[in-house]
Amino acid sequence: MARKCRLHLAPQALVCKNTILEGDIRIGNGTVVHIDASIIAKNGPIIIGTNNIISDRVKIVNNHTTPLVIGDNNQIETDAVIEGRGIGHKNVVQVRGKVVGTSTLGNNCVVGVMCETDPSENVPDNTILFGNPQSRRTRSDNNAEYLEVHNKHLQYVHEMLPRYNAIIGAE
Repeated sequence: MARKCRLHLAPQALVCKNTILEGDIRIGNGTVVHIDASIIAKNGPIIIGTNNIISDRVKIVNNHTTPLVIGDNNQIETDAVIEGRGIGHKNVVQVRGKVVGTSTLGNNCVVGVMCETDPSENVPDNTILFGNPQSRRTRSDNNAEYLEVHNKHLQYVHEMLPRYNAIIGAE
């Protein structure tokens, strides 16, 4: 049985109709939510900032009573899972990456393909989780090119997604 959704959608947000939305959810301006993504606010609200790209089959679940906050300019790739307490800005959670338990992700981080945070850690800014077995390192660059590429990707998705998918309208 689906729970009632209280959705606040910013005017420039783009959310596909076949997305699963449950609970108290806020989606910021410019954010894109692809087909078959699930955003489920079980116990507390989910607040998603501006200009995020949430790819197909991503699962974002808030099991906590406090808000799960996703900052701005993040890319959450296919089959990724966000169940922690939140993530900062300019992060990439790659395919099947996970932010779990009560963990948080700082700013400018990467969770690599099939990697995950420790259940109760606060991942510091500029951390990259990668490999099998999983390793980590600190970024030595300022990731200046990320925002330019991210914005081009966002622009393309805003143009193409409505051509081929039904979109939920803003309030």
